[in-house]
Amino acid sequence: MATLSSLGVGSGLDAENIVTSLVALERKPAEAVKAENTKLDTKVSTWGKIQSAFSSLQDAANSLNSNDFWTAAKATSSDASTVGVTTSAASAPGSYSITVQSLASSQYVASAAYADKTAAVGQGTLSIQLGTYTSSGGVPPVVTFNAKAAASQLDITIGPEDNTLEKIRDKINSAGAGITASLVNDATGARLVLRGATGSENAFKIAVTEAPAAPGLSALAYDASTGGTSQMSRTQSAANAQATINGLAVSSATNTMTDVVDGLTLQLSKVSATPVNVEVNRDTDAIRKGIDTFVSAYNNVVSTLRVQTKYDEASKTAGPLQGDTTARSLLSQIRSLIGSSSGASSVFGRLSDIGMDIQTDGTLSVKSDKMSTAMNNLGELKKFFANSDAANVSNDGLSQRIKSLTTQLLGTDGAINSRTEGIKSLIERNKDKIERIDAKATLAEARLRAQYTLLDANMAKLNGLSSYVTAQLAALHKNN
Repeated sequence: MATLSSLGVGSGLDAENIVTSLVALERKPAEAVKAENTKLDTKVSTWGKIQSAFSSLQDAANSLNSNDFWTAAKATSSDASTVGVTTSAASAPGSYSITVQSLASSQYVASAAYADKTAAVGQGTLSIQLGTYTSSGGVPPVVTFNAKAAASQLDITIGPEDNTLEKIRDKINSAGAGITASLVNDATGARLVLRGATGSENAFKIAVTEAPAAPGLSALAYDASTGGTSQMSRTQSAANAQATINGLAVSSATNTMTDVVDGLTLQLSKVSATPVNVEVNRDTDAIRKGIDTFVSAYNNVVSTLRVQTKYDEASKTAGPLQGDTTARSLLSQIRSLIGSSSGASSVFGRLSDIGMDIQTDGTLSVKSDKMSTAMNNLGELKKFFANSDAANVSNDGLSQRIKSLTTQLLGTDGAINSRTEGIKSLIERNKDKIERIDAKATLAEARLRAQYTLLDANMAKLNGLSSYVTAQLAALHKNN
């Protein structure tokens, strides 16, 4: 007997549609579970938004709790092209009159001219030492060289493969001797130029020991001390920057003076004919910006919780967390905290004292004039926000209390993570339920297809027998 190629062919029934419909009924409960998981996925995403909002609020609170935040300073220079200034957390308000007498300079020495950079100079050893040239001031002055503390003599060997002007330059630059070599080319030829770091202590001398078989390296000797031997010419001396700050003479090996004035970095760019005035003040703009960031972060938390938990009468739609007790509790906690008073400051006890008003929707608005007045008393304003009292938490400042709350809520065992993990667990259980429903439906489909296949086979046999009997009866009737 031929194999049946399509379900229902033997029986004449629409068996494929019957099986498909019955299997769909078996899978129907999974659709409701999938729809529930879609809603649960939305809740997980929503809790992620809430977590992000609280995390931003925590960051804003931590900024306000930092001592550096309240000591932020800004500085201005009456002539930044002469004296530039930058501040740090240690900068204190003050006024400074700065006159630059001279800038820090480096020692430069230059060799005699050679034909070109490949010209052979000689072989031997260059001995380089950093230090200070000091003049006795007599007539004639006696110049002595004093080696720099902790700076040892560096010997550079110049062999037959290193004896050209350019190779000697490269050997000096790679030796780490504290000087930099370069080549200068002009109409007379190529010269080796050596430069030290700025500052009088970074002058240098070069002693030379020549190889007898290849003389000429002594042309690179330099020592400006009395009795010293110099074949190279000094084009600039090493010197410290010299300035006066409020009449006090100061000196620096570089043109960047760090912490000559506590917390300030002064960049000297040129000699000044008249004093440059530098003013350092508290950076109230930065402080106000930090407070505004805190307010915005708090408002975002409140707005996010309200939107996700509200029921919109106009559209007849509910937020993903409408009726969620955890979300409603968070909103209640944060609003209760922000509205409470504190003993942190003896001047400012509540938000309204510093110009912050709680709106009907729970968000904050800032009255600029009142906030500006409060910022005239930065010491007490800092206490209002950042005071920390381990013995009595009721004396903690607002941002300290926000920090404590957000740390608790955002922790591994906090309400936000616990609620999120609870929803995720429910999603996983639903996925298992869907798999069980699918497995049951698959078995039912297999069973139904087997039953209808058997029915088809049996009906095919009966139909064949019926046709045979009919044919036999017709034959008998014809013969009679």
